[in-house]
Amino acid sequence: MRTKICPICAAVSGTWLLLQVLILAGYLNAEIFMPVVLLLMGGTVVGVAGRFQKQKPLIIGIGMILAFLIARNLSFTILVLEIITLVVIGYFLFLKPETESREKRPESKLEKKLKDCC
Repeated sequence: MRTKICPICAAVSGTWLLLQVLILAGYLNAEIFMPVVLLLMGGTVVGVAGRFQKQKPLIIGIGMILAFLIARNLSFTILVLEIITLVVIGYFLFLKPETESREKRPESKLEKKLKDCC
């Protein structure tokens, strides 16, 4: 069972979630901080898409549209849905046991370097 979560992924996702909470609570100005939130959300989308090579363009396209819609309609309900979605995606990417076919595939040099990094 994999349990190692990339610290960069956790930091980026946690940052944009925290910024959204502060915007909704009225502590931060949405006009100033929403571009930062969208930039970080885009990083999360690209990071998730990187785990799925064959569906990468589809995931990036849908993810960017969803990030835009979330930013335009930000509310506490949307925030709760985002957290649920991140937990589900995190489960499938980091906690769910890998299939045998992926474990038997030889690692590339890039994969080895990334594994050593995070």
